Amino acid sequence: MRGIIKYRWPLIIASFLLTTVLALQLKNISIDPDLKNYFPETMESMVATNRIEEKFGNQDIVMIIFKTENIINANSLKRIKNIDRGIGRINGIRKTNSLFSSNHIYGKDGIMYVEPAIKRIPRTLEETDELKETLAGNELVMNIVVADDFRSSAIIASLAENADEDSVFMAVHSLLEEYPGKEDVFYGGLPYLRQEMNKDIKRDALILVPAALLLMTIFLFFVFREPRGVIMPFLVVIMSTTIALSLIPLIGWQFYFITLLVPIMLIAIANDYGIHIMAKYQEINAGDNNHTMKEIALIIAKKLWRPIVLTGITTIAGIMALLAHTMIPARQMALIAGIGIVFALVYSIVLLPAILSLLKPSKPLPALQKRSVLQRNNFLNRLAFFITSKYRRIPVVALILTIAIGTGIAFLKVDSNEENFFLDKHPVKQGSKLINSKYGGSENLSILFEGDMLDPAMLGSIESYEKELLKVEEIDLVMSFPDVIKEISKALYDPGDPLFNAIPPMRNAVAQFMELYSMNGNTEDLDQLVDFGYEHSHMLIRINSVHNKVVNNIIVRIKEITKDDPHVTAVGGYGFVRSQLASKVVQGQFYSLSIAMLIVFIILSVIFKSLKAGMISIIPLGISIIILFGLMGITGVNLDVATALLSSIMIGVGVDYTIHFLWRYREERQQHRPKKEAVITTLTTTGRGIIFNAFSVIVGFIILIISSFTPIRFFGILVVVSIFSCLAGALVVLPALVLKYKFKFLEPVTTKLKSQRDDDLLEAI
Repeated sequence: MRGIIKYRWPLIIASFLLTTVLALQLKNISIDPDLKNYFPETMESMVATNRIEEKFGNQDIVMIIFKTENIINANSLKRIKNIDRGIGRINGIRKTNSLFSSNHIYGKDGIMYVEPAIKRIPRTLEETDELKETLAGNELVMNIVVADDFRSSAIIASLAENADEDSVFMAVHSLLEEYPGKEDVFYGGLPYLRQEMNKDIKRDALILVPAALLLMTIFLFFVFREPRGVIMPFLVVIMSTTIALSLIPLIGWQFYFITLLVPIMLIAIANDYGIHIMAKYQEINAGDNNHTMKEIALIIAKKLWRPIVLTGITTIAGIMALLAHTMIPARQMALIAGIGIVFALVYSIVLLPAILSLLKPSKPLPALQKRSVLQRNNFLNRLAFFITSKYRRIPVVALILTIAIGTGIAFLKVDSNEENFFLDKHPVKQGSKLINSKYGGSENLSILFEGDMLDPAMLGSIESYEKELLKVEEIDLVMSFPDVIKEISKALYDPGDPLFNAIPPMRNAVAQFMELYSMNGNTEDLDQLVDFGYEHSHMLIRINSVHNKVVNNIIVRIKEITKDDPHVTAVGGYGFVRSQLASKVVQGQFYSLSIAMLIVFIILSVIFKSLKAGMISIIPLGISIIILFGLMGITGVNLDVATALLSSIMIGVGVDYTIHFLWRYREERQQHRPKKEAVITTLTTTGRGIIFNAFSVIVGFIILIISSFTPIRFFGILVVVSIFSCLAGALVVLPALVLKYKFKFLEPVTTKLKSQRDDDLLEAI
C-alpha cells in the first residue's frame, strides 16, 4: 500500500494516459439493431429460415401503407403508382407488390386473362365502384395490398440480399417527398424495425449517458457536500466507462440494443467504490486525528482495499454469470462491463488514494462529528435501535411478504418481439396495429415443401394445411401455390362447375394451367410461392398477434398437422425465430441466475471461511429475486432481452451491501462488543456508505425511465425495486438474523467476552 503513495505520480500519469489512448477507439463503434444476431445461427428456427431463404430469397420486406378515408381515388392511386415504380428502381429492392404490380386473373368467353390488378385509374364514381367490386373478388390483392374497407393500400418491397437498408430508406423517403399527398403513411417489416431501433439507440446513447452523469454529479454533491466528493468518484466512472466502451470496436464487436445498459451500469456501479473511499475519508477527517493527507490516504487504502476488492469480485462474478447466457450480446456485455468494473476497482484503490494524498485536508462535516452510538438523532440510529428491539419479528414479516409477492411469478410472461420494445405512440406500433388489423398480421411463419408441385395430391395436401391453419383465430392470411391454381380455375370454369375454384385432378391439367398463366402473365410474379422448376413451394402465414404464447401454439399446431409429411422440409420464418428467442431468454435467465448465485455462495463461503456465511449471504439476494419476479408478474412487465439480464446484475451489485455489513459487524465482534452494540455501530457507520452505495446505483439507473425502449424503461424501474429490496435485506433482515441466531464465523476468534451489563442496557433502550 505504501507504494501507492511512493509512486503516486507515475500511477496517476499512467492511468490518464491509458484511458486517453483507448478513448480514441470510441469513434469506431458501429450499431447492430438486428435481433436475429442475438443468438447463434445453429438454432432450429434460424437453420430452417435460412434454408427457406436459400430457395425463395431474402424474406426481409418493407411495407409502406397509405391510409385515407377512401384509398380508391385518382389522386391516391396516382401517388401509389408513382411511388411503387420509383421503389422498384431503387438499388437493393428485388421486387415490389402493390395494386399496380399485382395481377387480376379472370376468364371471358372461355379464355383466361392475366392483367394488372388496376389497368387504369378510375375517373368517375361508376368506374371507382366497378374497380372496388373487381378488387373485392381478387384474392391475390385483397387484405394483401389493399384493405377490405378500401381505406388503405400497401406497397410491399422485398429487399435483395445484403441490401444497404440506410440507402433504401433514404430513397423511399425521397420518393414520398417527391410525390406528396394527403394520405397518412405507415411502415412495417423487419428492415423498418431495424431502422427505428438504430435511430433510437443513437438517441438514447446521446441523451441517457450525459443525463446519468449529470444526475450522478448532483447526487454526489448532495451526499458529500464538497467538490472532491464529486470529482473523485466521478473520475473513476468516466475513466472506467471509457475503457469498457472502447473495447467494443477494439475486439471487433458491435453496439447492440442491450449494450445501452453498459455505460449506465458502469456509471451506477463504478461509482460505488469511490463512494466508499470518500465516505471513509470524511469519517476519518471528522474524527480526532492528527494525520497528514498522506497518512489518511494510506489508512483508507489499508482499511478498504479488502472489502472493496471482495465486493468488486462478487459484482464481477454476478455479471460474468451472463457469460453462460444464450444471448450473444449478453455475453459480450458481461465481458465488457466486467473489465470496466476491474478498472473501476483498480482506479478506486490505487488512483484515488494517490490523488487524495496530494490534496489538502477539507473542512470536516458537522454531521459526522463523533457521537455516541446510543443517540437516536438520525435515520440510521433510529433504524439500528428499531432492528435491535424487533429482531425476532423481522424475519417472519420478511418471509410472509416475500411469499405473498412471490405468487406473482405464476403470471410472469416472456416476450421477444421487437415491436413491443417501442412505446404505444411510436410509429412502429401504429404501423403494426394497422398491419395486424387489415393485412393479416405483422408476424410471419413459413413452411417449405419439396416435391412435384404440379402433382394434384401434393397441392391438395398443401391446401388442407392452409384450411386447417385458417381455423386458428390469430391467423387471418395464408398464401400458398394452390391459391394461384384455384384462381386460374375460377377464370377457366364457370361457377357451379366441379373444377371452379378447385385443384384439377390430373397433373397434366395443373401443368396446362401454369402454361396458360406463363403465356398471359409473368411467372416471376409467383417466385415467393413456387420455384421455377416447380420442385419447391413456400407457404406464407401471417399472424395478427405478437404474443409468444400464440406464436408457440401455432408452431406446435403446424408441426402436429405436418409431422408425417415427408414433403415438409422446413418450418421457419421470423415469427418462429422470435418464439425461439423467447425460450432462449428464459433458458439464459435460468443458467445465468443459477451460476451467479452459486458463485456468490462460493466466494462468500471462502471469504468468511464458512458455508453458513455463503448461505446467510444469499438470503437477502434470494428475497430480492423472488420479489423482483413476483412484481414483474403482478404488474405485467414481461421477461425480455433486457429485463432477463437484471437478476444477474442485481446479484452482483446487491451482494456488496451484505459483504460490507458482515465485514464491519465481524470487526466489531472481534473487539468483543456485544451483538446489539456491534449491529448498531455497523449500521450507524458502515451503513452510511452502504446507503450511499445503493442510492448511487439507483440514481445511475433511474435515468433509464426516459429511454425510447419500453424494456429499458422497465429495467430502470426494476433496478430501483431490486436495489431497495437488496438494501432492506442487508440492513434490516440480515442484522435481525445475526441477532437471532448464532453464527460461528462472526464470533470473536479468542475468548468470547460478553458484557451482560451492556446487553441489558441496550435491551432497555
